[in-house]
Amino acid sequence: MQLNPAEISELIKSRIEGLGVSANIRNEGTVVSVTDGIVRVHGLSDAMQGEMLEFPPSPDGQPSYGLA
Repeated sequence: MQLNPAEISELIKSRIEGLGVSANIRNEGTVVSVTDGIVRVHGLSDAMQGEMLEFPPSPDGQPSYGLA
């Protein structure tokens, strides 16, 4: 049995397309410290200086915002 690279490639492509998987682009960071209302977050590579950031809501449903 001889393997045809074009057939293998098409088979792989068709199986990947049939997976029905979706992806979301997210920029996540890690909270380093929280003191006196100041949160230091590491890893938000897309945040610009002075940019308004929205954080996930607290357990009581209140959203949190901050400046980069």
